[in-house]
Amino acid sequence: MDSQSAPVQALSVQLRRAAMDLLARREHSRAELADKLRRRFEVDAELIEPVLDQLRADNLQSDERFTEAYVRYRRSRGVGPLLIRQELRARKVDPELLESHLDISSEQWLETLGEVIERKRRPGADTPAGRQKLYRFCLSRGFTASQINTCL
Repeated sequence: MDSQSAPVQALSVQLRRAAMDLLARREHSRAELADKLRRRFEVDAELIEPVLDQLRADNLQSDERFTEAYVRYRRSRGVGPLLIRQELRARKVDPELLESHLDISSEQWLETLGEVIERKRRPGADTPAGRQKLYRFCLSRGFTASQINTCL
């Protein structure tokens, strides 16, 4: 081992350990993990990529698991598919993977929306102004207009 590869090897071990610490708390997308490591260690992507490749090969990091967990969590918090799609795109999740886990036409979204509406419904919600306010709220939560019309 030459004098140049020892520091690189040590940094690689540090990067892997930090990435595993982050993954122990919750799932992360590959891009999210790369950003966090880049900020923490202030190193180039060329040093981080092999570490992320190894984590993926060891099945410690998976964009598919991240996407599945993220959709499940956000749905449980009353967030609709459009907003979840936007958030996952910001986290640089592969669009095909995103769409495979985010079936907008699924009946589950109507159930989630129904729960959101029940929690949000107040006296006077049956007036036109109350329905409009509830409609706007549901739109802001990332539900489609057709989903909202179906539930209201």
